[in-house]
Amino acid sequence: MANPTVDEQMELEEFIEEEEEPRSRPWGAILSVVLAFLVLVVGYQWHQASAREQDLRLELQTLRQEAETLRLQAVEVQQQLEVFKRQVATLGQEKAGLEKRLVAAEERASKALAAAATQRKAPPARRR
Repeated sequence: MANPTVDEQMELEEFIEEEEEPRSRPWGAILSVVLAFLVLVVGYQWHQASAREQDLRLELQTLRQEAETLRLQAVEVQQQLEVFKRQVATLGQEKAGLEKRLVAAEERASKALAAAATQRKAPPARRR
């Protein structure tokens, strides 16, 4: 091998310097921008999901309170229904008793009318 000339040696040094210099790659910057954008999108979506979760928790709590209120109202209505059933049964018995009394009163009245009618028809006894 022969010794390189000064020109060759300078070319070789320039080539080595070019190789040693970091190459500017735009892909790294592009990926960094895309990654930053994706982080922003995911952060926004996370925030939206968190807010939606909080809204749904509040709505669920409200629905549970309404369900409990409706359950208590249903229990109260059921108790009132039982009271009304007892009152209807009592009124039915009272009605039956009044009907019996009415029938007995009508029978007495018709007997009294019949007795009064027979007394009117019968000639009065003459006095002598």
